Amino acid sequence: WSSDVCSSDLMNTLYALVLTLAMTNGDYQEAVIGVFGSERECLSAASEQSSVTNCYPVEKIIRADEVQAGEGINL
Repeated sequence: WSSDVCSSDLMNTLYALVLTLAMTNGDYQEAVIGVFGSERECLSAASEQSSVTNCYPVEKIIRADEVQAGEGINL
């Protein structure tokens, strides 16, 4: 969590700074490298990176991960 995020900001949308890694086998992996209290803060941090980064609402990342995790489950 960014030290700039305080309890009053938790009611607002949090943004995750996501690093995209290119693997030697041609696949891509993404890793969250920071969470910010606003999109503006996230974009500012992204501009300081020398690699491919994007900002996404944390809620969308969590939901996408839940869908991907459930795809391989056969009941």
